[in-house]
Amino acid sequence: MEIKQLRCFAHVAETLNFNRAADRLNMSQPVVTKTVAQLEHKLGVKLFERTTRRVSLTPAGVVLRREVEGLLAHLDKVQRAVRHEIGADSGRFAIGVTPLAMQTVFPQVIRGFREAYPEIDVTIREFTTEAQVKALLAAEIDVGFLLAPATAAELEVKVIHEEVMRLAIPSDHPHLRQLNDSSIPLSAFAGDTFIIPPRSQNPGVHDEIIRACAVSGFRPRVQECHENQSCLSLVEAGIGVSFVMNQIDCVARGDVHIVDLEAPAPVLSIALAWRSDDPLPFLEKIRSLAFGMDLTAEA
Repeated sequence: MEIKQLRCFAHVAETLNFNRAADRLNMSQPVVTKTVAQLEHKLGVKLFERTTRRVSLTPAGVVLRREVEGLLAHLDKVQRAVRHEIGADSGRFAIGVTPLAMQTVFPQVIRGFREAYPEIDVTIREFTTEAQVKALLAAEIDVGFLLAPATAAELEVKVIHEEVMRLAIPSDHPHLRQLNDSSIPLSAFAGDTFIIPPRSQNPGVHDEIIRACAVSGFRPRVQECHENQSCLSLVEAGIGVSFVMNQIDCVARGDVHIVDLEAPAPVLSIALAWRSDDPLPFLEKIRSLAFGMDLTAEA
């Protein structure tokens, strides 16, 4: 049995959903399915009962889940201990980044970090907040730029930037004529369909959108969509409206207009997360840059 197979099994066993497990692992769903099938073949037992409507553990799967949880926790502890021992001597630093952080605060921070530590081999992985928390706890990455809230007992999480979301609407939307370069209340779009990510994929974004709509006095009619560009394609087709992080999302889309919203518009909080017991000196530089204290000249 391989550790990768056991981790895949553990995530599917926890979520009972292959797509959700794939999101957590930053893998495609077919790869997760294949990996679990390989583990079942290796063990010679069926671990999951799968129908078109639900996934459940078999008796063998229940036993394996109980054993695997302790094993993976021990392996994660070993990885962290090794990281503590080698400290900065490895010359490697792994960073997790969400797409929103990649478009906002991360470029400036990583530029300053590379100037301070040009000899360090930096690995950058773009994946979800939930996957980053798992990777941090497993010592697969050293620091994460993720969406708050994100909590775990062994992590320090501090907000470093807030991004006010804007609304993408079709260019023929009736409210567009009323704007005249001014903002508009979110409640004005209560009758529209909101194209948003499913909660299983991005709970932070999903929940903040639902919260802002509730504060504005309505419950949105929702069309779920996984990819930002696909959401904008649906807006362009007149299916509904969709929140965007910044103008970058809307390049070369003449049939989509971006409008500013009056408060309370949805606000996404980008946070920096790291293991509270991690001794790597690189972390201090990342924290200083992320919180606006550029110490490049002193490094």
